[in-house]
Amino acid sequence: MLLFRQSSAVRTVIYCSKRSYNFASPSYVSCFGNYPPVPTTLAESTLSYLDSFSQDSWHTNPIRTLLGDKELSSNLHNPIDTLDAFNNVNGKIIHATSSEVDEVINHINTYNPPAKDYRQAIRAVEDELLKDYPGLLIGNQAMDFRKQDGVTEIEESIEANPVERRMNDLLLEDESSGKIIIDRSPAFVGCVSNFSNFLDLFRKTIRNLEVGVPCVVLSRSNTTQHMYRWAVLLRSLMAKHGVDSGMVTYLSADLPEIKRVFASSPPTCPMHITCSRDLAKSVKSGHPNTLSSTGGPNTLVAPTLTPQVKEAIRFSAMIENSGQCTALRHAVVKADSDEEVESLFTGAPVVTTPQDSLRAGEFAGIFADSPVEPTPAGYTKVDGLNAHYKVSTSLPEDGVEEYWRKVFVDVTSPSEPLKAGSESANDLASWLVRNQPISLAVNEDMALGRYLFERTGQVVYTVGTSENPALTCQARPQEGEIFGEFPVRSELQEYTKFPVVVPTPTAAYNAGYDEGYLAEVGSNTGLAQFGLQALDDRISSPVVKGYCVEVLSYLRDSVGPKDGYGARTALWGLQRPPLDGRVTVIRAESGSTVDDIAAKLVVFAATNARDQVMVSLEEGGEIEEAVKACGVVCTVEDGASWSSRSSSGDHYNLVTGGGLGKGGDGYGVERFPMVGQFVSLYLGVGHVKSTRGGDEEFKEFFRESEKWLKMNVD
Repeated sequence: MLLFRQSSAVRTVIYCSKRSYNFASPSYVSCFGNYPPVPTTLAESTLSYLDSFSQDSWHTNPIRTLLGDKELSSNLHNPIDTLDAFNNVNGKIIHATSSEVDEVINHINTYNPPAKDYRQAIRAVEDELLKDYPGLLIGNQAMDFRKQDGVTEIEESIEANPVERRMNDLLLEDESSGKIIIDRSPAFVGCVSNFSNFLDLFRKTIRNLEVGVPCVVLSRSNTTQHMYRWAVLLRSLMAKHGVDSGMVTYLSADLPEIKRVFASSPPTCPMHITCSRDLAKSVKSGHPNTLSSTGGPNTLVAPTLTPQVKEAIRFSAMIENSGQCTALRHAVVKADSDEEVESLFTGAPVVTTPQDSLRAGEFAGIFADSPVEPTPAGYTKVDGLNAHYKVSTSLPEDGVEEYWRKVFVDVTSPSEPLKAGSESANDLASWLVRNQPISLAVNEDMALGRYLFERTGQVVYTVGTSENPALTCQARPQEGEIFGEFPVRSELQEYTKFPVVVPTPTAAYNAGYDEGYLAEVGSNTGLAQFGLQALDDRISSPVVKGYCVEVLSYLRDSVGPKDGYGARTALWGLQRPPLDGRVTVIRAESGSTVDDIAAKLVVFAATNARDQVMVSLEEGGEIEEAVKACGVVCTVEDGASWSSRSSSGDHYNLVTGGGLGKGGDGYGVERFPMVGQFVSLYLGVGHVKSTRGGDEEFKEFFRESEKWLKMNVD
């Protein structure tokens, strides 16, 4: 998620209660700044660990299931080989037997956390992990995933963890006041290889443990050794600091048994996973309460292939042997020949071991032993290097293969450089909406950068100059460079319950408002203050009305771009959907009520996104009157007409399902979720930044963009 190690701007943290930990709210903003110092010895301690590392230990001390105070190893006589990132055998694993999996299932279904607040003990564990064991964490990941620069990830953890700690403080404060309920069903953690030391160990596991949510860490089919080793270390430190061992389970099992665990566990158990879209879709189909982060064909745009742009493309494409989620896949740049494109890779480093990379400060080398496979049709292999490219005047086909851990670059070479408002810029914007990369980098043309920012829905945007080009692989969430890996918006419900935003409090994704609190809000206030009195008069449930007030109050407190805090110049915040003429369609089937669509409707009706939504009704009546009273376009159409509309692809997003609090809403949301998570289903979140620090021209130009969300009534 990040590339450069940079000093952080220091700000005074001022806590306030306005909309708490929800994205872009005043209290959310207050959680940034005042980071602890980053040790200068991380690389040294990692190299020391690696120099003394014995690969035999992963063979003689195999992975096994850890449950409570026990190590389950009935299958000790039948170990299986584990594989590293390049499918080399690197150790052994013992899968749990069916009876042992039954024990895990029983634990998941019966375990009650002894406490709801483990902050003191878990933060002591976290501090010890980062003080005494970073070399082990980085080193194990380097040996397993072949990561070249795990140091930067630990640096991010040291700075970003306090931000999410403060958000957890606010989350628990809201629970104590009776506003929300944190679901403490055990959380499944499906580890990712490349950022496991931040995303999985700290974001998904430790942040859940802090607020009393037990965790079940799942084994993987490859690169699973380093996650198991941090789970063992975590459990040992938990014991030292008095945390019940039942709070963390490590399940070593094959895929059929893991699926059986899902099927036998409460549906309230959240599944946290960072993975490919195909895997996320498969997991979500069997477990609706899945919170996934997925990839995407990250794209860089530049007028010409200058030496600086070539370097930016090479760094972006080759970072961690194309093993970072923001690694470049697609470049839009005028190229005069295939030979000019191949020259992108001239001088690209070939590395042998992670130790070599760390010693050299290298983060974007190709491993000499990375698997070489047959060159796919249409691609050219770089002479003497395990990298491939394709040059075309056309954009790649939708759903382009990402080739994880393999360096592949599709170059779209237009006849002329793209310009804001041009047909080619519009074509690229549409392609970006349909394919949803994580990151878009635009170079040497600020007007084009803003044009694409306004017409697309990425989370990470970077605008570069000829001297300092933008890369796709740069984001420091702790400095306001908000990060997220979202699926294509119109298909989001197939992959995840909510988009996952970094930073946010992890347990908030499985929390809900107390309905008594919402009823009190709904009984004592209403929607007139937001210009929606006509809708207020038609909502029957005080709980639904209270939730609408919470949503609208949050939006009112949180709209407008915020400044970033780092060495680059960033703006971040809530955004409208892409301004490309397509709309979000909310569908209400026969029998739906005003209450069923009210919360979804107000997100648009009260903001400058009002003209970006329409409501499709199977039948008219009161619900039609309510929608029109909000100034929102409404149409009544039967099932056949709706089927034709929903399959046309002319929309940005389709919103279906019943009302909140009833379940079956299409997103697996069965209660009234945190307003930050709810709003992210429909609106844009993220950041746009300049590669230059103190770039006031950039800030002024992008601050004026119509894409930033605004309220219709102040």
